[in-house]
Amino acid sequence: MAKKSVRRSHKKTHTVSRPKKTGDILTIIKGWMFIVAFALMLGMGAVVGTYFNQLLTQAGTVAGAQIEILK
Repeated sequence: MAKKSVRRSHKKTHTVSRPKKTGDILTIIKGWMFIVAFALMLGMGAVVGTYFNQLLTQAGTVAGAQIEILK
């Protein structure tokens, strides 16, 4: 004798989720801190690069040999 198949209906459950906060203050502060840190690094790189460029143009020597700077 074969077994009878039993059909079961599953109830769908619906979960209620709370709306997410948009514009969390901590996220905004972290974003601004990243932007400020990036701008400071760019500024420091420009200052150091300008300083080294001035040192290299004033020196006038390449590998220990004197060169003549044409202006």
